[in-house]
Amino acid sequence: MVQLPNTQDTVPTGLDIPPADWQQTPPSVQALVLTLLQRLEAIEARLKQDSTTSQRPPSADSPYTKGRQPSGTSPRRKAGGQPGHPGHRQSLLAPTDTRVLTPHQCVCGSTALTVTRPYHTHQVLELPAIQVEVTHFVLQEAWCPLCAQWTKAQVPPAHTAGYGPRLTALVGEIAGTHGTGLRTIQAFCASVL
Repeated sequence: MVQLPNTQDTVPTGLDIPPADWQQTPPSVQALVLTLLQRLEAIEARLKQDSTTSQRPPSADSPYTKGRQPSGTSPRRKAGGQPGHPGHRQSLLAPTDTRVLTPHQCVCGSTALTVTRPYHTHQVLELPAIQVEVTHFVLQEAWCPLCAQWTKAQVPPAHTAGYGPRLTALVGEIAGTHGTGLRTIQAFCASVL
């Protein structure tokens, strides 16, 4: 770090200028040199910063510099849950169907099994079969004898789009949230629905 001199005759520490040359330098140039050196130090300090030494996010680090390697003094931890860490087991969902399976024969060959008790619950998740509900609105027309014209029935306003609210919500979720293109949505609807 460049230290400002107390007198004009003293060369600041960190400068490799002979004292005779520094004494012959005008005071305004000395002040400019010292100011520029302080600015250079500040810029170099900022360049040395990365996400581990400042509040900057890791994405702001240069991709050309290696990240800080962990020190060799700490032991390497194995991947996964560490000893003493409380486990997170998958909780069972409420069943829509329950099937009780009882063994019919022992490994020794005996079929005289008496007392049964549950020892494990194996849960299987499955989507229900998708069956598209197709509603036909058969629009009829009727003859009016009073005005001698045909009067036509109209599709209810809630069904004029041709798609129900659940199908519209599904397509909107796929297209909007996941950013899926039109061809992919059409292929999905053709294969699944």
